[in-house]
Amino acid sequence: MSEDQATQIVPVYRAVSLISTDIAKLPVSIGVREADGDLAPIDSPIADLLGLDANRWMSGFELRRTLTSHVLRWGNAFAQIVRNGRGEVVELMPMLPGDVQLHTSTEGVWYSHHTAGRLEVEDVLHIRAPGRDGLWGESPIRQAREALGLMRAMEKTGGRLYAQAGVPKLALIHPGAISPAAIQGILDSYQAKHAGPENAGKPLVLGEGMKIERLNQSLEDQMWQQARNYSVQEVSRLFGVPTVYLAEHSRSTFATIVELTRSYWDGCLSHWTAIWSDEVRRKLLPPGQQLMFDTRELLKGSFSDQVVALRSAVEAGLLTRNEARQRLGLATLPGLDEPLTPVNTSTQPQQTEADQPAADVQAGGTDVQALALNGAQVTALQEVVAAVSAGTMAPDAAKILILKAFGQFFNASEVSAMIASATTIEPPAPEPQRIGADAND
Repeated sequence: MSEDQATQIVPVYRAVSLISTDIAKLPVSIGVREADGDLAPIDSPIADLLGLDANRWMSGFELRRTLTSHVLRWGNAFAQIVRNGRGEVVELMPMLPGDVQLHTSTEGVWYSHHTAGRLEVEDVLHIRAPGRDGLWGESPIRQAREALGLMRAMEKTGGRLYAQAGVPKLALIHPGAISPAAIQGILDSYQAKHAGPENAGKPLVLGEGMKIERLNQSLEDQMWQQARNYSVQEVSRLFGVPTVYLAEHSRSTFATIVELTRSYWDGCLSHWTAIWSDEVRRKLLPPGQQLMFDTRELLKGSFSDQVVALRSAVEAGLLTRNEARQRLGLATLPGLDEPLTPVNTSTQPQQTEADQPAADVQAGGTDVQALALNGAQVTALQEVVAAVSAGTMAPDAAKILILKAFGQFFNASEVSAMIASATTIEPPAPEPQRIGADAND
């Protein structure tokens, strides 16, 4: 099983093309390590090579897709690093894995190419799969050649059977002794009238007491379809791609697309991005800089999942409302650049009436529309005021509760005015009843 033959197997081709394309379409940038340990993006010509144009004939997308496809099949992928007279990287030229050899000796390690000649290690970008010595990667195709060979044999078996209109191997049994010429005549007649897909469905008429027996099992008896599904699972194990992405849904257990994508990232793509990032750091970047892959688009999930997650982040004060809008691809709005402060995590000291400035001690002095109350907070506040109005909660208790929960939004005078307005609503007076002799007048 060669690397080129393996891609003729549909699940293998799908896995290789899926992984290589997903690695290529991830946005890349170069980050520098800051004092707090975080990576801050910076402008870099290396980011332009990997993200825009790798050379005069190939984009950065095509370079990353080609090299990732090479390493998934051959275990090694190579690109020559072309520098100008000042030592600056100006181009990355991919090389076929079969044209590159690795040499080790007491002098060190170097590469050779059939046209470029000797190439030093620092002049070759080498993306490699796991290998025995860490210098040369092992081909995943050759490591799994037995399993892939079985898949190929199954495809050929099914193809041969369907080429015979789905009819298994048969034996035509004659009750008497017949000559070789008669045997050949019967065989030729059967082949002409019943072999091949164009003769499917034609009736078979036997004479002279002949009968027919099936010599091998049908594809259904051999559980051919179940074996094909299992082979897809083998490809999934080989490359780390969920079987759902290979169009095999018999064992799908993921509740949401987010879980499925997270499994694909953790079990497959993150390995290759780490390999790319480390090799680029060693060969193309100065110390302290790192290649970064932007996975937000890949892992964002459905729109409803994003809205739920962003709402929680905004209410917890982790994101501003405009930052949440930007993550959804929406334009920013004025007045939404400050983070909200959850009520139960506020550290602002509560104020009394004596602490308030004179201008604030007035009923209705707060612009409620400008407050950053969320829906749950508004509902809770309305329930407290309604309880006071209904007489089920004492005004003093309501005032203490509102100040404790909403002290950063209302001062004491505003709460007093709010409670007063609730208690001034009097229930309708009952109609007077007439009693005595005049009751029926």
